[in-house]
Amino acid sequence: MSRSGALDRIDVLLSTITDPVFTAVIRAEPLALSGTPVLAYWVQGRTNGWQTLGDIGSTTTIMIRAYFRLQASADVRESIELELWDSMVEVDSKLRSDANLDGNCTDSTVGSATVSTIDLGGSFYRTATISFDLQFYGEVTITP
Repeated sequence: MSRSGALDRIDVLLSTITDPVFTAVIRAEPLALSGTPVLAYWVQGRTNGWQTLGDIGSTTTIMIRAYFRLQASADVRESIELELWDSMVEVDSKLRSDANLDGNCTDSTVGSATVSTIDLGGSFYRTATISFDLQFYGEVTITP
């Protein structure tokens, strides 16, 4: 079990999405985008959870976001809405296909998806944001 292995496995799973076809999967919150659609993911936070006499488990939240650049064309904007929906379903499906990320976490949970419009570097994007919680049993050892 390793944190780097978990991130690598997320990258592999997200890279297999074919509907929509993403131009890139980025392991960082982007500051600017050169082309879309793009799928990005990053570590959002970590919370200590259950504790035993010998260790502490934790939950790490990974934020996953699909970016679609808005266009003036109404037809393009309409097609983006379908691609957003498709991307939410595909991310959910791919991540649930390997809940322990090839043995790199104890379990995982795909959270709710939200859709919004954001300004990034002076351009507007429709985004789908999905939280992904990774559970790690016994991540921190307690030494008496």
